[in-house]
Amino acid sequence: MPTLASISISSLIPRPSTLTLSAYYYILFKNPFFLWLRNSLILGVSSMLIATAAAFLGAVALSRINMPGKSALIYMIYVLTFFPFTVTVIPLYLMFAQLHLINTYYGLIIAYSGGSSIFGAYLGKIFIDSIPREFEEAAMIDGLGRFSAFTRILLPMSGPVLAFVALTSFIGAYTDYVLASAFITSGKLWTLTLGMYYLAVTNRTTLYNVFAAFAVLMGLPIFILFMALQKFLLRAYSLGGLKA
Repeated sequence: MPTLASISISSLIPRPSTLTLSAYYYILFKNPFFLWLRNSLILGVSSMLIATAAAFLGAVALSRINMPGKSALIYMIYVLTFFPFTVTVIPLYLMFAQLHLINTYYGLIIAYSGGSSIFGAYLGKIFIDSIPREFEEAAMIDGLGRFSAFTRILLPMSGPVLAFVALTSFIGAYTDYVLASAFITSGKLWTLTLGMYYLAVTNRTTLYNVFAAFAVLMGLPIFILFMALQKFLLRAYSLGGLKA
């Protein structure tokens, strides 16, 4: 067993003779990786779409509609964003067990999208507050209806915050382990995180080569989504920098 004193810098640099793709081959062709990928993408994309739509509608309502108790509702949503998502595992499990949503896509999608939409609605409300109402009012004076002004003016201008909410919602559902391990009992519904733990941790020993290779493969969809939303995310970052 090598000690810390016996390890040199040269021993940490991989040699060409030791490089191998066996971990990738083991993951891709010896295990149902693509089944796990499909399940994760179904959960991630569905949660992203639902959470983004619900967050935007909630943000518009909080920002543009005056209603009784609005300030109290905003403060309550703000407080809810402080609670870690893991505290909801037990109550969600008990509730979904009564509704027969355990071991289904629907239960996890509801859990993921519900948690992401709360944070997204609060974040979107702050962003939409910075958009002057005069843009919508001018469009309505020019002949657009309220719904057309909503879809043609406010929705495109909210692109940066919607892109951020979509990305974080997808990552949250796609990389989740806690809820997936609690709600999924069938191997056919396993996600990538469950598959990673199953392959990389055996007999209380971590196979770091499998773990690292799995992480690279698992990160590809996130990278693709980030590149697709990059234009909007850069606008969000630049707006945040100007406000600071």
